[in-house]
Amino acid sequence: MPRLLNWLFISSLAIALSLFSVESVADVETAEYRDAETIISRVEAAHRSCFYENYVVRITLNGIESHRVAHGFVNNVPTTLMQSLNGLPNGVVNFNNQIVYIESDDKFYSAGGSFFPNIFLRLLHSSSEEIRQRYDVYSLGQSRVADLIVDMLKLVPTDGFGYNLLLAVDQESGLVVQLDVSDVNGSLVERFMSVNLQRIDKNPKYMDDIIARIPSSLKRDEAVRSNEVLNWKLGWLPDNFFVVRTNRHAVFGSDASSEYMLISNKFTDISIYLTSHVADISVPVITLNATTIYRQRISEKLDIAVIGQIPPDMARTIAQSIILD
Repeated sequence: MPRLLNWLFISSLAIALSLFSVESVADVETAEYRDAETIISRVEAAHRSCFYENYVVRITLNGIESHRVAHGFVNNVPTTLMQSLNGLPNGVVNFNNQIVYIESDDKFYSAGGSFFPNIFLRLLHSSSEEIRQRYDVYSLGQSRVADLIVDMLKLVPTDGFGYNLLLAVDQESGLVVQLDVSDVNGSLVERFMSVNLQRIDKNPKYMDDIIARIPSSLKRDEAVRSNEVLNWKLGWLPDNFFVVRTNRHAVFGSDASSEYMLISNKFTDISIYLTSHVADISVPVITLNATTIYRQRISEKLDIAVIGQIPPDMARTIAQSIILD
């Protein structure tokens, strides 16, 4: 394992140095082009049939992270475990879109349905139909990633909002071995890249051990429904988005209260908070890698905050569409 971690670190540094360089795939004259619909269908089929262990680096503007991704099945349901290899041994388990976070050997919690922790896991647990509804899919030919021959796909949001995705799909297994996330200007926001992908025959023991320790109440696939009527609504809801949850709760560390709405399209979760003035809004937009925090003062007493893995323009449009009752 130390040798593998050293390899991960060295490989990550090399990738980081070229993070903002111009992306390229195989030469057009030699690339083998495949049908994009077929490739996306193979990605879904691989997710529903393969056991594998994958060591992945995530490269962002803030630095480099290394993760171990194990994929298998629990009661015949596709299940993915993603663990950090640096710092605290935290992680997340995706039980076919039911998310459970891991903080330690005996501390687990769930934020309910949806709440995907990152674009990489969200993509792995999406059906080909869901991907085609959300994105226009284009084949870019073949290339080579992590010593594997891959098909390159470009995913462009159908509604013009959101990030563009560039996928590298292993031609042999149908597994995603690289995911690049870029904004509308083509600037790379973050990258997930495999450095060691191994097909296996069953769930790794460490994965089964972790899942066995998760309380059964967190493993249930129970829909989270809207539970409170708010004093406002959205005048614009992006295509294919729906309201997952609404509630009211106190703002931590203050006497203020917040009205909260979570919307999702199963790819992207967006949290919307309506609060009394609690902070300065001299900087309305904060971006943390692929995550945007957009804040706006909408009345003499109220602020709105929109948080999600979405571009700033999309967050701003959502915030400005709010209608107060």
